[in-house]
Amino acid sequence: MHQKDNICPSLRSIIMNEDIYRLAYMRSHDIIFIADCNHNIIDANPVACHTLGFSKEGFLSMHLSQVFSDRNIGNQFLKDICKPNSRISHLEYEFITESGRPVPVLLNADKIDEESDTFMVVAKNVSDYKREKENQFTKKEMVTLGKMAQNIAHDLKNPLNNIFLGLHQFRSVLPQDDEEVSFYLNFLEKNSRRLNDLISDSLSLEAILQLHKEQHDLNELVNEAANNAKEKISRSNIILNLDLSDQPMPFALDKEKILMALDNLIVNAIESVPEEDGIIYIRTGEKKGKSALVISDNGSGIPSTDIKNIYDPYFSTKSNKRGLGLTNTEQILNAHEVEMEIQSELGKGSTFTLYF
Repeated sequence: MHQKDNICPSLRSIIMNEDIYRLAYMRSHDIIFIADCNHNIIDANPVACHTLGFSKEGFLSMHLSQVFSDRNIGNQFLKDICKPNSRISHLEYEFITESGRPVPVLLNADKIDEESDTFMVVAKNVSDYKREKENQFTKKEMVTLGKMAQNIAHDLKNPLNNIFLGLHQFRSVLPQDDEEVSFYLNFLEKNSRRLNDLISDSLSLEAILQLHKEQHDLNELVNEAANNAKEKISRSNIILNLDLSDQPMPFALDKEKILMALDNLIVNAIESVPEEDGIIYIRTGEKKGKSALVISDNGSGIPSTDIKNIYDPYFSTKSNKRGLGLTNTEQILNAHEVEMEIQSELGKGSTFTLYF
């Protein structure tokens, strides 16, 4: 049973006042509920309906605890907010949509009328933020695994090479017509080569990155990457010039990971150029007898002493940057056997050329 008939005049004026309603409900990007300590939802703004998938009438027939993915947590929230002089600030909860999909939120709640035990809940949908953080963590894991794999493969292959050299030496000094000697030398060489193949297959970058290659036109991927950066470029008033080959450039690529590499390179260029006067050129075609993708900018450039370090994890020439972008890019391109060449001049800009 709803308590709408018992709403005090001060609360009624808040809900019914057209200007405040439009500001707090119609224009807000956050989920907003007005509820009471009897668990009733008194009002819900359009973002709440859009994000969680319930109609306004549906919300008004629900208890507020039903909005939480865990009803017990929802009931505990109601107990906390309904304590005298209580408020909740920037706590993480999880709401649930009508279809059952969880929605992480950062929640604030405060009493707006002590007499009627009525409070307002403002919840910010942090799904995109969580997803971005997870992607960053995945990238970090990928970098770490790639570096570890390379080190392990290198450490294992050194003694293997010594075994091959020893076998070669044994063959040169031991009698070739001795069947037993030949049997054991062949046995050792066969298993050493098998171990070498296992190291290459299991610890290669391609294995670590788990590439799923399909035929894709490089020009189309460049267009898609440029489109992904369109908002960031527009916001910074940067000019992007595309000069793509008229001829298709098909390659067997993992589309998702190559797009990640291209996004990293374009974002790197955007962050390097000055706002208002920044220019980025992206060109595809032939260079040095190979298919090439060239990304140039008129940014700050990279000091010659730093170029050798730009692939190191957490190294960055920009403040407040983690420096994982180019490290990930190198890992992805190496896994695709794509060579990257860098030319940079301090104060004039940088050019990244990818050879496919």
